[in-house]
Amino acid sequence: MQLHDACRCDPPCIPYLGMYLTDLSFIEEGTPNFTEEKLVNFSKMRMISHVIREIRLFQQTSYKIEHHPRVTNYLLDPTRLYDEEQTYKASLEIEPKLSRLSMATNPS
Repeated sequence: MQLHDACRCDPPCIPYLGMYLTDLSFIEEGTPNFTEEKLVNFSKMRMISHVIREIRLFQQTSYKIEHHPRVTNYLLDPTRLYDEEQTYKASLEIEPKLSRLSMATNPS
């Protein structure tokens, strides 16, 4: 069983980093650094290196993304940028603010 069983994907992709951080936390907290004989716990070090190796694999795999100038121009078009007030209004339209009272009486 691999540590990343929840991430069933191959590079290139962007895996959920929180899963790897959780794995590293469990290894660190749940496995001693030294054995009962006061030797370095190489089993723990191998588990850590396995997680880090997987993260590096995803970081080092190149993405074969074809460049489309039309898409780039659309995404970088400065006329499409909102100022702070426009962004706030759009945010409220998408997800209106609810008062604490209405949240207490109508929980989602």
